[in-house]
Amino acid sequence: MFAYLKTMLMHPSTLVGLPIWVAGLLMGGLAVVGAVVIELGARRTVPLKLRQDHSAIGGAMFTVIGTTYAVLLAFVASLAWESYNKAQLITDEEASLVQNVYQLVDGLTGPEMPSLRQDIISYAQVVVTQEWPAQALAHSIDEDQKDLAHLARTALALRPGNIADGNLHRLLLSDLDRLQSTRRARLFASRTPIPSIIWFVLIAGGGITVAFGSFLGAPSLRMHLAMSSLLTISGVLVLLVVIALSNPFRGDYQISPEPFERVLSHMLPS
Repeated sequence: MFAYLKTMLMHPSTLVGLPIWVAGLLMGGLAVVGAVVIELGARRTVPLKLRQDHSAIGGAMFTVIGTTYAVLLAFVASLAWESYNKAQLITDEEASLVQNVYQLVDGLTGPEMPSLRQDIISYAQVVVTQEWPAQALAHSIDEDQKDLAHLARTALALRPGNIADGNLHRLLLSDLDRLQSTRRARLFASRTPIPSIIWFVLIAGGGITVAFGSFLGAPSLRMHLAMSSLLTISGVLVLLVVIALSNPFRGDYQISPEPFERVLSHMLPS
């Protein structure tokens, strides 16, 4: 249990495999308990009168610390959102390139065309039925997919017999190169989490912010506990957004393989 909590604190992205409401309750509960413990500890170790005497300067410093932490949270959340959108664009582009390759192959003539068509169809089916579930479980995926590799080798070996086929062949090779690059970009996005040092700074910064607030001299313990808890929950909500978006291909808000499914519906006979 303690080992899991340690892993969760150092790598909150491990929560991405849980339902988002479970992750929210777990993080929120732990954060509120921590805030209460910090406040009660501050009450026992620092007299209320002493804290009230330093409330003016403490309040000014708390504003600076809170603003700094809020900017950091916003920056990380913005990066997570940007990465999520980029992964969505990569997925759409890869599916679009699969369709382009299929249409180019369909326009070429020669005995190799049925094999090339089957290769690109098989590739799309593997992405939907095998690679997407593997990405959702954070499993490693080989960059060299056999159907795509066979398609590339066969396409390179083609010798167009006329100008029209030659033009289509050049477009096919160009799109195949782009497809392989886009595939690598998708796989890179699926296995590149937010670094541990970022999580450490976010969690430590949140703890420092809540702890500093505990040294302000609020007369009512209940009121101060309520304020500290709400402050903590507001930070947890932003962290929850970061966790949900930190790995675009996992969790409740993972990117859907729908673009590939749509392309497959056009390639496969009705």
